[in-house]
Order: sequence, then structure tokens, then C-alpha cells
Amino acid sequence: KILTNHPQIADATELAANPRAGSAKLRVAERL
Repeated sequence: KILTNHPQIADATELAANPRAGSAKLRVAERL
């Protein structure tokens, strides 16, 4: 079961601290 409609991406503050976070996408799912 998918819990997020769209992948979560890093915000501007995270990109400033960690530039490689720009390509990361967080998807949240729940195993049934």
C-alpha cells in the first residue's frame, strides 16, 4: 500500500548541506 502520492524530494536547505540529495526520492509504502 502506497502512503505517499508523490515521491518526497529534498528541500533547498537539505540540498545546500548535501548536494547529492538532489537525486534522492523517498517513497513510503506499507506492507500488508
